[in-house]
Formats: sequence, C-alpha cells, structure tokens
Amino acid sequence: MASAIDDPTPALHPSTAGLRSDTIAVDLPDDAARSSLPPPPPKNAFASVTPGKPPQRKGFFSRPRVVFTLLIVFSVLSFTAISLGVSFLLLSPKNPKLSISKIMVTHPWAKHPLVLISVKAQNPNNRLGVYYRTGGIAALSFKNKTVATGPFPAFFQEKKGSRAVDLVLRAANKTMPLQVRNSILNTTTKLPLSLDLTMNVPVRMKIWTTKIWIEELVFDCKLKVNTLSNSSRIIKQRCPVIAEPQ
Repeated sequence: MASAIDDPTPALHPSTAGLRSDTIAVDLPDDAARSSLPPPPPKNAFASVTPGKPPQRKGFFSRPRVVFTLLIVFSVLSFTAISLGVSFLLLSPKNPKLSISKIMVTHPWAKHPLVLISVKAQNPNNRLGVYYRTGGIAALSFKNKTVATGPFPAFFQEKKGSRAVDLVLRAANKTMPLQVRNSILNTTTKLPLSLDLTMNVPVRMKIWTTKIWIEELVFDCKLKVNTLSNSSRIIKQRCPVIAEPQ
C-alpha cells in the first residue's frame, strides 16, 4: 500500500494507454514564427487570370468608319445618277436616222451572191454622240422571205454628224425568190421590186464624257427599187424606228 501511494507517476487514462507508443509530437510555431509567414492571398486573387468568355467581335457594318465611308460613296453615286438623269431629260435625246443610198448585187452567179447596201446615218442631237455598238444585224427580205443577212458595223458618230456606212449581206441562190433572181439577172428589162431592210442596231448615247442609255433600235426600211441589176436605183423609201427604249 505504501509503495502505491508514494509513486509520483500519474496514472494513464485507460483510453490512451494503448496508443502511447504511436503518438507523434508536433511542434507548433510560436507567435514570432507566425508573423514571418506570408499572408494568404485574397479571395479574388485568381479572378484576373481565370479564363473567361472571349470578347465578341463587332460586325463589319457596326464600325463607324466603314459606315461613314459607305454613306459618302452612296451619296456620290446618287448625286451622279440624278445629275445624269436630269441632264438626259433636259437634252431630250433623239433617235438616230438611217436611210438607204444605194443597193446592188455582186457575183450573181455565185452560190452566195453579195448584196451591197450603202446606208446614211445621221445624228440629229446637238449635244449627244451616238455609239453604234457591235452585235447589230441587217436582213433584206422580199414578201416576208429573207433574201440576205449580214452584220451592221460598229462606229461612233459625233453630234449633228452624218456618215455613210456600207453593209455587206450574204445571200443564197438556192433559196432566193424567183422574182428577186430575175431582177438581178435581167439587164435589159427593169423589174421593180419592193423590199424590206430590217436593221437591229444596239446604240448608246454619250453625254460629255459619260456613256448612258444602251438599247437596241430596230429600223424597218420599206424601199422600192427599179431593179437589182447594175443600174439599180431607189425609187422611194421610208425607214422608221419600230422599236426604241421605253
């Protein structure tokens, strides 16, 4: 009994007696050591580096400089178009005039005789030039049957100008009407004929240095000749425009 009372060693708690050998001692830093540690980062420290949604690009037409440039271009084009339209109306453009000066047939015995027609082109406009563009077609017919066809030449005509144009039309003896062929070959007796010469002519008017109004004019020439032999002469004619710009 005496030895148990005199023992200065305190008794261990029953729940920790078996864990004594596995316990690890950890030295906690004192207040001085804690003060030397760096402070923790703020809560929003990583907000600036956190990848977010990419910025949306503005559309092409949402840029002020582009819109301003487009407005200037549109204004200039509109002003130019209006100015040309007003000038065109004030100048009152007139259709060119065509008339037949001479008609004759060469190589009448050939498989494809040639019909040579001299046309006089007149520009009645005082301030407008006329461009006769490529692609024009001329056709000579007798009683609604085609006799010869060929191109209408391209050229430019100054204001109040007059010019002679030569048409070379190609015929075919095989399909040529008998009356036309007799008029060509008969050199002793003149056999008058009534013919139609249709000319589809694409033209363009020119105001100062600007070309405007491209359209195809259709001239329908009604002519009567005394003969189609070498001594051919035009008795009467009329060449109205039957199709023009609306």
